[in-house]
Amino acid sequence: MVSKQEIITINGIPTHIYQLGDPLLSSKSIVIIPGNPGLGGFYIPFAHELYNLFNKNISILIISQAGHSPPLKYCFTLNEQIEHKIKAIEKLLPTDKNHRLILIGHSIGAFMVLNMLETIQHRLDRAFFLFPTIERMKESDAGKSFVRWYSIMIYLLPFLCFIINLLVPLNWLKRKLISYYFSNSPSSDRSILTDTVLYDLLNPLTLKNLLRMANEEMFVVKKRDDQIIQRFIDKITFYYGTNDHWVPDNIAKEMKQIYPKGDIVECTNKYLHAFVLRHSKELASFVFNRIH
Repeated sequence: MVSKQEIITINGIPTHIYQLGDPLLSSKSIVIIPGNPGLGGFYIPFAHELYNLFNKNISILIISQAGHSPPLKYCFTLNEQIEHKIKAIEKLLPTDKNHRLILIGHSIGAFMVLNMLETIQHRLDRAFFLFPTIERMKESDAGKSFVRWYSIMIYLLPFLCFIINLLVPLNWLKRKLISYYFSNSPSSDRSILTDTVLYDLLNPLTLKNLLRMANEEMFVVKKRDDQIIQRFIDKITFYYGTNDHWVPDNIAKEMKQIYPKGDIVECTNKYLHAFVLRHSKELASFVFNRIH
């Protein structure tokens, strides 16, 4: 199995990427755009599940959000994040239009994929929006709470992170504490999830950047872009959660009424919005079955 994890430069931006398979030997590539936190490490178990379901006859690329992994002092806007993903695809995958792309966006990653479709339309095979936040985020239950507490969290959480690293300097001890949090995650996933928290998320700069991006999401992700959705509706699969507090209530039912011919699925298993923490295998199976 060909796998590669490294920090590369995309348009001058240090970027954490993870690749499975060789895109030069595959006719298709799956590109995974994380949500927020935009740490690619959280999506590695999901990518491996997909890779195995395809019998390793496909290439998979995870692109971390700019400024999240590795953390940078500059906080990138959503438009800059979208451009960053387009440039990463152009640099890392074959540019031949016969090489088809399957884009998977999770949460705010779905918003980014939606805004990438016109640019890569001639290579687009399919797009999956998993627990998508593509409209009215500020009106959601979690959005309302975030806006209310943001002015405190932006200072408090990075400070607490600094204190934790100061008081618990030993990585083995932090690893033990973090792994306890993932005790309900699949045993095969715990190590990479723990490492992602330990080496990426537990950084004051990372926390500050993801909070700032989340704050921009509240004010930018308002009206759903029905013009783009209508144009690509036959290539998009929407997967909505039934207990997802980052989207307005009954959003799946609304979407089914607006797009009766669209592939719009409402989760019946009460998976978490952050599905990568517990349900990577189940969502990988869903994506694989939809593609076939």
